[in-house]
Amino acid sequence: MNLRAVGWLIGCVLLLLAGFMLVPAIVAAGYGEEKAVEGCLLSALLTAACGGLTTFVCRGSTMTKEGRVDYFRREGLAVVGLAWLTSGIVGALPFLFSHTMSSPVDAFFESVSGFTTTGATILSGEAIAEMSKGIAFWRSFTHWLGGIGIVLVFVVLFPSGGRSLFRSEVPGVSREAVQQRVRDSALGLVRVYVGLTAFEVVLLWVLAPTTGPAGAITGFDRLYDAAIHSFGTIATGGFSNHPSSVAFYQSWKVELVLVAFMFMAGINFALYDTFLRKGTKSAWRMAIGSSEIRTYAGLVAGSTIFIALVLWFWGGANGDPNSPLPEYSSILLSLRDSVFAVVSLVTSTGFGTADFDQWPDVCRMLLMLLCVSGACAGSTGGGIKVVRVLIIWKAAMQSMQRFARPRAIHNVRMDGRAIGDSMVGMIGAYCGLWFLVFMLGTLMLAATNIHPPSPHEDQVLLTCGTAVLAALNNIGPGLAGVGPTQSFGFMPDAAKLLLSFFMILGRLEFYAVVVLFVPRFWRS
Repeated sequence: MNLRAVGWLIGCVLLLLAGFMLVPAIVAAGYGEEKAVEGCLLSALLTAACGGLTTFVCRGSTMTKEGRVDYFRREGLAVVGLAWLTSGIVGALPFLFSHTMSSPVDAFFESVSGFTTTGATILSGEAIAEMSKGIAFWRSFTHWLGGIGIVLVFVVLFPSGGRSLFRSEVPGVSREAVQQRVRDSALGLVRVYVGLTAFEVVLLWVLAPTTGPAGAITGFDRLYDAAIHSFGTIATGGFSNHPSSVAFYQSWKVELVLVAFMFMAGINFALYDTFLRKGTKSAWRMAIGSSEIRTYAGLVAGSTIFIALVLWFWGGANGDPNSPLPEYSSILLSLRDSVFAVVSLVTSTGFGTADFDQWPDVCRMLLMLLCVSGACAGSTGGGIKVVRVLIIWKAAMQSMQRFARPRAIHNVRMDGRAIGDSMVGMIGAYCGLWFLVFMLGTLMLAATNIHPPSPHEDQVLLTCGTAVLAALNNIGPGLAGVGPTQSFGFMPDAAKLLLSFFMILGRLEFYAVVVLFVPRFWRS
């Protein structure tokens, strides 16, 4: 293990983060927020100093005397895992130095939640409303940086030996993309990511209402809101600068744009790269031929229709203005809230227009199952990923066929290609590890003696289970005490640190983090 090379690479990541911290400082300066400007600049200065010192001490460690790259897969995995931990630590500095948060644990939780695109928050609605524009921008900007992958940006700038970093940072990327030059593949993904973000910003800026609950909304403020929500959409994060999230807009046009881009963010980005390089026909053939994309679209459509019908037949308040339940006497309103909740949770975005924790139990259970399955591999969405669920299902069917006809040859096939038993075994091991961590995590979280807020005092197990599920799948909201209208602020510091670890674990899909705790991994 070339530890000095790992240190140099982490130092470069710190320097990148220091540069990115200047962006919220500029936003805060535009709004005349002195404390936010000071907090961001001081954070950038401290981060740059740490990064500069680390790169200086470890300089010259990435190349051999013969001019060959001296870091490979082990170093790449170490950098990916440590980069997310380091980002969570330095990303907390603007919250602390601007006096937005006084607790280092709270600031670390919020920072990790941002960079891992989880969207869970310790802030109450009042705290979100009172947050300065510059810090709120940094909070959502961490989504965008985490979604694109700080390491992915690093690969674009420092492509030498970056194949290990690229494969570790982009799990599930297509075979075609891996066969390309690393820098070309990374640039293609960055181009798609930036392009989709810019397109959504323009659409939200144009379609957002010009008036809100507090009065008229200026064009600059609409642009600011559009950027905040675009960061959360494309990165499938879910941070909003409004306490009521997307429900603030009360606009079906805004919701439609967000649904469309959340859905697109849940698709393998290699599809968009193919569209840019080879045109519409090739991209369409790739989409139609992908069983993962077809299953993903079918899950969204089927779940939307099912939940909408359940809500409509249930009725909720059913026209009673004194009822505390939501109103679902209209099939159109049921369909509107259903499609937004389904797409938001299956892509692990976490934006909200309705409190789905008040819906019938079957709807809540289905939404949590969608959170587990997640979106497509190679996307910014969380969860186990649809392709893994498909392969596990096909492997289960294959085992039944083998039991019935043991002498016959049965292969697990995806899109016409056979999948080796070793790959099936790895996917099975990953899913088994996920469920093991989920169960142990729920037990550990319950051991921290959490006390959910009213009216969920007696729903400790449901709160703990869905909190761990939300962290591992980078979703944000759960049920009961961590529902869509609640926050994680009531939890003790030990629970927040534990959930922060689970967020990083889920973001890097376990292995890039787990190997850091294996002693043999660090030995030469």
